[in-house]
Amino acid sequence: MWCPLNQQIRLFQIENPPEAIHYNFLETKYGLIMMGVINPFSVDSKDQVALCSLHFVDKHVVRTYDEVRKRWPGSPLEKNDPSVQLMADKLFGGDKENSEVIPIVTRGTKFQQTVWSALLDVKSGETCTYKQLAERIGRPTAVRAVANAVAKNDIAFLIPCHRIVSQNGASKYHWGSALKQQLLDAEKNSNY
Repeated sequence: MWCPLNQQIRLFQIENPPEAIHYNFLETKYGLIMMGVINPFSVDSKDQVALCSLHFVDKHVVRTYDEVRKRWPGSPLEKNDPSVQLMADKLFGGDKENSEVIPIVTRGTKFQQTVWSALLDVKSGETCTYKQLAERIGRPTAVRAVANAVAKNDIAFLIPCHRIVSQNGASKYHWGSALKQQLLDAEKNSNY
């Protein structure tokens, strides 16, 4: 199970934590992920399910759960198969030409939001250095701050932080350099 390369997403920033985050663990071709959604979330005057967290489980389910809980303080995590399944169907459904826009809810500073939006412009199959990303957002001296914002991305592969590499060639990734390389290789080969 995996999503299409051309998945359309739309970012929404929220100021206050949601009343609850519904979550579940899903098996994908790149391993287990923990998906968190907000339901309902109003988009263009319609209530929808919005994605707010997407983490690979690198070693332990409990550790991943605790990390998500720490990133969303004030929002209880509630296991909810129906809400998560609605989002999983949108993301991982068999239609590789899915035209449905996936709403993604984020919380962060204005600077973080700018960085996360800029990550969306890094095309599949390409990489970009932290310095290049800082230049893209008009903050060429803010390389370290850009790196910190990239590291705080809660949406593993849809906000493609895996496409950012350090200038010295180091391939750091929150969920491991091997997974990062798998994702990059798959994108380069259009085998995502």
